[in-house]
Amino acid sequence: MPVTLLKDTVRGRGDRMVVALLATGIILLIVAIVAAAVTLGSITEDTDAVEATLQTQATISRISTLNEQTETGRRGYLINGDRSFGAITRIATDALQIEVDRAAPMVQGFPDQQERFARLSQMVDERQAIVDRLLALPPERLSDAAAENFDLDPGVQLTRKIRTLALEMLNVEKDRLSLRNRSQLDSLKRFYAVGGIALLLLVAVMATVVVVMVRHNRAIADAEAELRVANEGLEGAVAERTTDLRRANAEIQRFAYIVSHDLRSPLVNVLGFTSEMDAARAVIQKHLDNLRESHPELATKDLAYAVEEDLPEALGFIRTSTEKMDRLINSILDLSRQGRRVLTPENLDMRQLTGNVADTLYQRAQEEDATILIGELPEVESDRMAVEQIMSNLLENAIKYLSPDRKGEIRIEGGRSFGQVHFDVIDNGRGIAPNDHERVFDLFRRSGKQDKPGEGIGLANVRALAHRLGGNVTVESELDRGATFRLSLPTRFRPVDDQA
Repeated sequence: MPVTLLKDTVRGRGDRMVVALLATGIILLIVAIVAAAVTLGSITEDTDAVEATLQTQATISRISTLNEQTETGRRGYLINGDRSFGAITRIATDALQIEVDRAAPMVQGFPDQQERFARLSQMVDERQAIVDRLLALPPERLSDAAAENFDLDPGVQLTRKIRTLALEMLNVEKDRLSLRNRSQLDSLKRFYAVGGIALLLLVAVMATVVVVMVRHNRAIADAEAELRVANEGLEGAVAERTTDLRRANAEIQRFAYIVSHDLRSPLVNVLGFTSEMDAARAVIQKHLDNLRESHPELATKDLAYAVEEDLPEALGFIRTSTEKMDRLINSILDLSRQGRRVLTPENLDMRQLTGNVADTLYQRAQEEDATILIGELPEVESDRMAVEQIMSNLLENAIKYLSPDRKGEIRIEGGRSFGQVHFDVIDNGRGIAPNDHERVFDLFRRSGKQDKPGEGIGLANVRALAHRLGGNVTVESELDRGATFRLSLPTRFRPVDDQA
């Protein structure tokens, strides 16, 4: 398995494991929170119930106490007729009625207590009537009321019954309080149990996450170590291949230079012999003209056709072919020189540089009735001669391949993006078919109608120069829709050294 793939696999497995464990921890945390919320709700309900029971107990206890205070005040008033005892009795009975009214809603929901409370409330009302009658008696009749049998006194009997019933209700509330205390304690135990279990599970999950992360990081470290070893070997192989490629490229350039230079010698000879043959043809033509005057019978049609048609045509073909070969050899020599030239970076004002190039092509643009518009262009650090040659070639092509169906317009625009600058040469000319977008950059390859002079070297040279400058040249175009050639360069000079 490749080292990078191994590293990605280890990282992927570790990430999936950590995500799964974290998801488990989150689920456990949610479950624990829900369980704790439910348990806490139960605790709250139990606490409210205990508090309600305590309030009920306190109210019943106050009823019992006020019951005794009422009877004590009533007996004191009967015995000595002191009005202070009558006031105490009235205060106690009024307070007792308030507590009875307060206790009424507290026993709702408990049928047994409601039944007892109904009886207690009735007894309190009856004793209230007795107290009212007592306090309404004139002082002289108090002695008669006091002389009645104590045990047969209705007030005493009601006091005892209220005391007994209140005690019974207190005992019931005590039992209920005991049950509610136990329920509250059970809820607290469940709450702590759920919290403890959730905490233990979370600790276990986090411990597992830590263990997995440690193993995961160790595996990544091992994979990175293997990757470093592989990269070192790869860098060595790349450096070796780069050296071989540079050497091969230099050999190709030297070979191209030598071959081109050696081809020029026989080409010059061919051109010289062609000129001599043309001069000889002129001499033969002169003799043929003289022969027609002196001996017309000897000036046959075949002789005349050979001298006046075949020889000029053959010499024309030879001259055209040799001139084309001369241009090709010069272009190859120029390519070879460009590949061996040392690049010299400097800060370039691209608007000024492009304007100078456009000025040199002004006459050709006028002949084609074309307008060249130069927009705002960013500055760049690069080799002036190479950039000038690229822009000159792109502008020449734009002028050369304008459409005769419309007025020519060529725009040069530029911009910056991600540490690079780009310059677009945009025309409204013939355009290039999509399947020829890359082929136009191949050496000796041309596209479209071949009605313009050229050897198919210019764009190949443009792309080669752009690559040497650390950039590239691309094209976007459609047939009859114009073309956009984009030169992309690094903002700071970053050459690709292709020399040995």
